[in-house]
Amino acid sequence: MSLVACEQVPGEGGRASIVGHVQEEARTVLTQPSSAAPYPAADHNVFLIYGDNVGPDDNVETNHEGDFVFPWLRPGEYTVYVYSEDTSGTVPPRDMVVVRTVTIESHTETVVLDTLTVYKDL
Repeated sequence: MSLVACEQVPGEGGRASIVGHVQEEARTVLTQPSSAAPYPAADHNVFLIYGDNVGPDDNVETNHEGDFVFPWLRPGEYTVYVYSEDTSGTVPPRDMVVVRTVTIESHTETVVLDTLTVYKDL
């Protein structure tokens, strides 16, 4: 008789969470900062990849203050990303990706991400 250990993998089913904030900044050219202050990116899509998976496993929208949460996660590595308008002047314009990789180490941990800044082309 052999015993098979169940190795927990990143994903839903835990009590940990990832929280963060997305702010938007309007610019005419990405390399030239705007004189206007950044503001909360309301209703912006935020995507989450579990471990080494290829595509997004979950997504949420930010609230009216630009905040988001991915609750009920298990320990492991995760990739959080958002899309931003490309204001670098490339033709045709493409979306840029703002990415953060995080590790949840305990079953009840709340990982707080640094602010994710996206850009809006004026």
